[in-house]
Amino acid sequence: MLSIQRIIDKYVGRLVITLLVVFRLFNRHPKRIRKILVIKLWAMGDSILTLSLIKGIRESFEGCRVDVLLRSKVKDVYECYPVDSIYNLDSFSGVMKLMLNIRSYDVVFDCEPYFNLSAILALYLGKERVGFAHQFRSCLYTKKTNFHKDQHMVQNYLDMLRCLNREYDTQKLEQLTVDENGKTKVERFISEHFGGKTIVGITPGIAESSKNRMWYEERFAELSDLIIGQLDCRVLIIDSPENKETVKKVKLLMKNKPIDSLDKFTLKETFYLISKCRVFISNDTGPMHIAAAQGCSTIGLFGPNTPVLWAPYGKGNTAIYKTGLEPAIQNDKGIFRECNREEYMGCITVDDVFEAVKQSLQKTDLV
Repeated sequence: MLSIQRIIDKYVGRLVITLLVVFRLFNRHPKRIRKILVIKLWAMGDSILTLSLIKGIRESFEGCRVDVLLRSKVKDVYECYPVDSIYNLDSFSGVMKLMLNIRSYDVVFDCEPYFNLSAILALYLGKERVGFAHQFRSCLYTKKTNFHKDQHMVQNYLDMLRCLNREYDTQKLEQLTVDENGKTKVERFISEHFGGKTIVGITPGIAESSKNRMWYEERFAELSDLIIGQLDCRVLIIDSPENKETVKKVKLLMKNKPIDSLDKFTLKETFYLISKCRVFISNDTGPMHIAAAQGCSTIGLFGPNTPVLWAPYGKGNTAIYKTGLEPAIQNDKGIFRECNREEYMGCITVDDVFEAVKQSLQKTDLV
């Protein structure tokens, strides 16, 4: 389904942009920036990285209103962070509200790296429009920034703010907050299953695109047994219901019994659950960025994608990257090649990750 949507966006979106180029002649630059929209339609982990931009917007434009336009898959991220309003493109009422907001925003930040749809929406909704300066769609923006592949995505998003002559920087991600009922539910689970033991979280699965980002189930199982047997920690498996078979395989291959949270918590509750892990190990996928945002010492496993852009952001986090191949993923162009899983992820050994776990525990004064 996602691949079909990308194809439609690529070809139909480009045609629509060609027809809309003339509307650039009617740009109305705001005299004062009071109302701002951030567009982020896809990718939960990437959405977490945009929260640093929102924080920078708040600090740069005191008293401004910040709204977010999104799709359902990333809604929980922004509902756990202080924004003023959320418009859901998958909701009929959300679309209707959008239709009433033609050019109502002083600035729209388009945080999608390649979608034509987001640029079209930015033109419809914003007087000033900031986005990445590549591909044909960038002709709809009033200010552009390069998509730099030699810096982290957090900094690429903050470059959008710098386009407006506002300087803001951060060395950590923004934390997600959960309501008290969710916290109570998680705390009860932790008390029942871990008894004061140090918790090491793992996410063995991956999101629907680029399955060649996934490390091997056998190695996750062997690593987990080492963590339990040699470090006197408990392993908590956190993954999405779509990866149930992957989790099941890891558990069957283990000699020691882990705890898994599948089907026990909502996504928002899972944000808080992850915060209870002292160390978190994940493929290059959403939970890795959640863990970094929630203050875990995070270890990300990389192959087809470059950790220069996507490493778990923040001091004390680790990216393991050993392939000699060129990246198979080009986020700025929407290219996600499914190939060479062995050559991308196979070169990461259990010893590599186990050593990183020990070092992470030492950094947190737990070993």
